[in-house]
Amino acid sequence: MKSSLSCSVTIDLDDGDGEIIVSDKNQTLIISIGLAAITLRNFFSDLNALYTYKKTKFKLEHYGSADYYLFVRDSNVIRIEEVRKPGGRDIYKFNLMDFLFSFEQGFQRFFTKLKKDGVLPLDDGMDDFMYPINEDVTDSFNSFSKNLKKN
Repeated sequence: MKSSLSCSVTIDLDDGDGEIIVSDKNQTLIISIGLAAITLRNFFSDLNALYTYKKTKFKLEHYGSADYYLFVRDSNVIRIEEVRKPGGRDIYKFNLMDFLFSFEQGFQRFFTKLKKDGVLPLDDGMDDFMYPINEDVTDSFNSFSKNLKKN
């Protein structure tokens, strides 16, 4: 069965801020991130842990504001709470596997475009620790993607 979810990814390679948009016909989740070099590496790792039941929930910090996202696995459903400070909360629910595969495909397209544009792979001499899409980020994504495709 084909998923009705779509995912698009935009990361500013100069400052590391970005948006991940996951949507279906009923809801649109916009995940705003800062410090992509840190956020994405941890995000892929946490999604992998959620998928393998090593975690049932995790918190994704925005870095740059007090807002955060709480990801909770409930069997085959993922519930995402967007918590805004000083107040406000939106809740999104998706089929877990549809969400993970859509998310993975969105990032595959993003990384493919970076390769096509000559951004990836990074030059050997480049100090990439705080570069938004560094080797730690791509390694974490590749691990997530490989694990997801195993099953």
